[in-house]
Amino acid sequence: MTTSSAPLDAIAESIRLIDSLEQRRAAVPTVESMIKAHRQVHTELMRCHTISESAVNAWRLALARRWDCEVAGRRLYKQVLRQIADTLGELSPQIQMLSRDGAEANSSPSELLKDLQRMHVCLTIEAAHLPFASERINQIEQICSALEQAIADAQTCEHRRRNAVLDNRMARESFRRVCEETYGKLSAYYGERFADEFPAFAETAAA
Repeated sequence: MTTSSAPLDAIAESIRLIDSLEQRRAAVPTVESMIKAHRQVHTELMRCHTISESAVNAWRLALARRWDCEVAGRRLYKQVLRQIADTLGELSPQIQMLSRDGAEANSSPSELLKDLQRMHVCLTIEAAHLPFASERINQIEQICSALEQAIADAQTCEHRRRNAVLDNRMARESFRRVCEETYGKLSAYYGERFADEFPAFAETAAA
């Protein structure tokens, strides 16, 4: 007997099996203990599903915020790089220091943060030769702060999402085990009449 349903499928199946047991309260000697075990597992399935949904939503929001910061950071980086090139020249040491041969265009969030921090250092050192340095330094500081926080938030939410996925799997495994135990008890008690008396469990066993 196997039960490897998705979270919502497992919850729906759990409700169906509990209802089936409830209908036989007077007919099966040990049904109360079976119902109790299934209700405990059902509660855990519901808890894990709720936490998982919340974790996934928080993770998606965190990714969206990080993306917004990335877009703003890349735009600012390109603008400042263009200003430096226009002021000091395309082949100036400053441009050579900042450029990664175009790799910065596809940088990861962490790499973008380092690029911006390197640009901040360059502007600070060359402030006397760059009239726009002061304004851009402030903008870069704000972007770096927001991006750094967004990266950390996304990592935290990803960790919570992964833990929620594991908890969901464990809850479904508990559901599978309690179904197997109940199936064994019922089939032993009813014998050949099991499929007729408990069609819900018979269908689950055949799945």
